[in-house]
Amino acid sequence: MSDMYKAPQAELTNGEEHGDFGSVEKGIAGDYSFSISETVSEGWRLSKGKKRTVWLGILLYVIALIAITVVAGFITGVFTAEGDASFTQELIYNLITTIIGFPLAAGMTMIGIKIARGEDTSGTEVLAYFDKIVPLVIVNFLMAIFIFIGLLLLVLPGIYLMVAYLFAIPLVVDQNLGPWQALEASRKAVTKRWFSFLGFLILLLLIGLAGFLAVLIGMIWALPLLFIAIGVAYRKVFGSPHRA
Repeated sequence: MSDMYKAPQAELTNGEEHGDFGSVEKGIAGDYSFSISETVSEGWRLSKGKKRTVWLGILLYVIALIAITVVAGFITGVFTAEGDASFTQELIYNLITTIIGFPLAAGMTMIGIKIARGEDTSGTEVLAYFDKIVPLVIVNFLMAIFIFIGLLLLVLPGIYLMVAYLFAIPLVVDQNLGPWQALEASRKAVTKRWFSFLGFLILLLLIGLAGFLAVLIGMIWALPLLFIAIGVAYRKVFGSPHRA
């Protein structure tokens, strides 16, 4: 639906003109440039005409999560237990809803990345990565375990990993890396400019908070900007699997 309003060629050449398409090899080596202000500014510019695409993805994401919640509730008996669901029922219910949410979240991330790269995409991208559910489950659980352990170890290692693993999930679905490869590629690349990425994420958090506080109306602009700005950052570091 949103594809009618874009100029594909102009966007496709944008990254080439600025020389900011990275690659896995360049990212790990730290051979990329990253500016917080430039990345957010480009995210804002690219969001013009693309808000509808992002918001359709968000809408489909929410609908899919609701559907999964309802189905999982009846399958596990949580919705029919009249408040007396067992621990096992609750555990299975939570596992199902969490696991199915992983590919949906990956799809939302990829919408922002594809917009940043000038590639064709739509809101239905959010439903496109269920074939990657196994590696996504593994990478998400590994992240959670390592970050939790890091937080137990004087907190700072956990904060370091929260930032360092920023690109692990898109590396699994976009670059087809294994879970451990994706975690290490993201960690090594982000570590080269860790404080810049920390500042970037803090700024995005503040933008999201400002949008929420603006009677929620600001979220119309804030959420597309957040997803696309992360996509721009990913493009600068890791580029596209179709490019050398």
